[in-house]
Amino acid sequence: MYPKKILYSCIAVLIILTFNLSPLAQVKTTSTKWKSPFFTIEVAGSYNLPIQESKGELGDFFRFKNYGTSIGWGAQFNFKFGLGDKGSYRPYIILGYSQLYGSNDDSAFIGRNYIDKGYPLKGSAVFGTPPNSGTKGESAIIIRIPYAGFGFEYAFTEADRKKRQYIPFIGTEFFISVITGKYKQTPVSAPFNSGMETPYIIKADVRFGLGVGAGMDIRFTKGFGMVFGFKYKHSNLIGKTADWLNEENKMNLLDKADTELNTNLKENRNLAFFEFYLGVSFFVGKSRK
Repeated sequence: MYPKKILYSCIAVLIILTFNLSPLAQVKTTSTKWKSPFFTIEVAGSYNLPIQESKGELGDFFRFKNYGTSIGWGAQFNFKFGLGDKGSYRPYIILGYSQLYGSNDDSAFIGRNYIDKGYPLKGSAVFGTPPNSGTKGESAIIIRIPYAGFGFEYAFTEADRKKRQYIPFIGTEFFISVITGKYKQTPVSAPFNSGMETPYIIKADVRFGLGVGAGMDIRFTKGFGMVFGFKYKHSNLIGKTADWLNEENKMNLLDKADTELNTNLKENRNLAFFEFYLGVSFFVGKSRK
């Protein structure tokens, strides 16, 4: 649901801005110096690299060591205001979506292919180990993180004094996420739905996160260019919880330590990743100097 909405929104914004700004790109300028933009709109896609407890083997997800992902991708909109005489101070609004993914080609960790006695299992029991051993098959996990927030950047507008064509920046952002996802498996043989793919929903939970990073806007014209950069993002910095859930084929995120719930829940699990992004930029207005 979220990826399609983001994709359609990206296409709509790009079409509208292209038609509105293309005439400006064709106007020749007699000045050898450009001023900083007052308003910057960035639309970018990203490659996400899971770290900390986001990264690991899929079997460790059920042992509550990590979330078993190894790769990811995302998309983001940044709406930035250039304040100050040279537009160096840039508060901004961010809307985005991140997804982390992991898989196993040998195992289906829920041996019965069905959860009907609640999650997590009681005591020290976990799926994938005796007496709740898994079976041969294939499995995968998807963690979805749509988010919205605000941030602040400092842009080095004097790095390219002649034209301000290259504008590097550093910044930090705070955001709220609705983290959800799905574990799915296809067992070779199981008591329920043998040989069929079965999804297990990770119910949505709200978390607050933090991001820090750096990047650069490159202007091809006064009104159009590209952006690239990287960020470290911690999506569940605040709001971790651990609760037992008694719903068929559903589970909670379980990112908070709680050994009374299950003895293997010894430590908090952090959903963090590096984000390497590349996209297009649109520049509107100009600074005073």
